[in-house]
Amino acid sequence: MVQVGAAAINRVDVAVIGGGIAGVAIAEYVARHTNLSVQLLEKNSHLGGDSSGKLEGWFHTGALYSGQDDGQTFFNCVNGVEDLLNHYSNYFAGRCNLTLEPYDHGYRPTVSGAGWFDPNPVYLIHPQRHSPEMLQSGLKGDRVQLEMQLKRVLGRLEMAYGQQFNWRSPTGNGAVAPDYDHLESYEQRSCSLLGQSEKISHYCQQFDLSHGVKPSDYALLKSLDCAMDTQGILQDLAASALAHGTAIATGINLEQINVDRYGPVRVQSIFYRDCQGQQHYLKAKAFIFAVGAGFERILPTLQVRAKLKQSRSTMVVAYPAISFHNFVRMSTKNSYHFNHFFQRANMPDFSEFLNYSMLANSGYVSNENDYLASGEIELLLDTAARYFGEENLYQRQLWSYDCVKTEFISDDAQKRRYSYWIEVNPQSNYLCVLPGKFSFFSTVAVQTLKQLKTILPTEEVDRNHRDYTAHYHQAQALVASPYPHQLLASYWKNNANS
Repeated sequence: MVQVGAAAINRVDVAVIGGGIAGVAIAEYVARHTNLSVQLLEKNSHLGGDSSGKLEGWFHTGALYSGQDDGQTFFNCVNGVEDLLNHYSNYFAGRCNLTLEPYDHGYRPTVSGAGWFDPNPVYLIHPQRHSPEMLQSGLKGDRVQLEMQLKRVLGRLEMAYGQQFNWRSPTGNGAVAPDYDHLESYEQRSCSLLGQSEKISHYCQQFDLSHGVKPSDYALLKSLDCAMDTQGILQDLAASALAHGTAIATGINLEQINVDRYGPVRVQSIFYRDCQGQQHYLKAKAFIFAVGAGFERILPTLQVRAKLKQSRSTMVVAYPAISFHNFVRMSTKNSYHFNHFFQRANMPDFSEFLNYSMLANSGYVSNENDYLASGEIELLLDTAARYFGEENLYQRQLWSYDCVKTEFISDDAQKRRYSYWIEVNPQSNYLCVLPGKFSFFSTVAVQTLKQLKTILPTEEVDRNHRDYTAHYHQAQALVASPYPHQLLASYWKNNANS
C-alpha cells in the first residue's frame, strides 16, 4: 500500500463492492477457485446486515414456484441445488448438509444432520375444490386453474426430487440436475412426495372452520425446501474468503466511482472512506458491484440500463415458536397464501437455543407505500389467527418488520421472476450482480466467476483443501446477527433490566 497525502492507494485483482450474501459468496468463490487477489467492501458495520439478514430463512429448492405457468424460476432453484452439491457440499463438509441419498433407481438430493439446512421439511398445503377460496369463488375457471396448478406441482416436484430422476453423475463424480425439458415433460398426476402430517392437517381444519366451512381435503407434499441458517452460511463463507486471502473492510462510505472519460465505460478506481474516516483509492483489474438497494445511485455512472424495483415484504416474528412444523399454503388466490417457519436462534448470552416462528405470505408492496404495508400486516395476522387461534397467537411476543428487496424486472409486464441478475459488458471491466434470492448464492457465485473470466482471463485452481476454521472467530465478528435474533436479544435484555 502506498500513502499519497491523506489518501491510501491500494490495488487488487478483483474488488467486490457489497457485503450481502451475493458479495460474500462471490468473493469467497473467486478467492477459493483462482489465484486472484480479492477485496470485499461493505457500507454497514457488519456483513449481511440488510436484506440478507431480514429474510425468513427459507431455503428454496423450487417447491414454492413449481405451480407457476412459467417454469423458469423453478428451474433456477433446481440448478441452485446442483451447484450446492457440486461446489459446496464437499468443501464445507459437516456444514453444507445437502447431500445425495440412494434410492431404488438412483440418487436424489436430501438434507440430513445438522448444518446450514434444517432437516425438518416444508410441507406444501395445496387446497382442492372444497377449500374456502374455491367455495367463496364459485367460478368454474378458478377450479380449473387450481387443478392445473396442482398437476404442475405434483409433476415438476416428482420429476426433480421424487423417484423419476437419478441425480448422480454418470461418472460418479458430483451431481447432475434434470434439465428444463425434462422438468417440463411431466405427465402423470401421482407423486411419491405426497404425505400426511396430523398436526398440519389440524391447522388446515382450523383454517376451514374459521371461514365457516366444513374441513376439506388438502394435498400435502413433503418438499426439499427447509429452514436455513443464513448467519451460519455467511460466517462460513466469510471464514473461507479470509482463509483464501480476501481482504474485508466494513463500515466504508463509497464516495466516487472513477471511470474512463472516453470510449466504453471502464472503472479506473473507486474512492471511499473507511470506518475511521481514512480516505482510500482502490484500483482493480475488475470490479464486481453487488450493492443491492444501492444500484439506483450507481447505474447511471456505469451506464447500465436495467429496470430495478424495490419492494417490501412483511414479516412477523412470534416468540416462543407457535409450531415446530414448516408449511406453506399454495393457493391460486394471493390473499390465501401463508408461510410458517420454525427457526432457532443461537444467542451468545444464552445457554439454550431460542425457538421462534417466522410468519409471512407472498404479499409485497412498493417500497414507497406505507398504507399498503400496514394492510399486509393485518392480513398476515388475520391468517395466522385462523390457523393457530387468536388466543394462541396473541399470547406470544410478536414483532412485525418489512424486508426490502431489490430485484431485476423483466420486460414481461414487470413480472417478478425471482431470478438472479448478472450484467457484464465484455468491453468493460466490471459486473453488476443481484442474487434474486438468498438461496441462489451458489449459482450466483459460480456464474459470476464464469462471467468474470470473460473480462479478466484467469485459470481456475483447486484450493478446496485449505482449512478455513482458523478464521471462523474473525468471520463471526464480521457477520451481522439476523434481524429476528436482534429483536429477541433486545427483548430479553429489556426484560432482564426491568
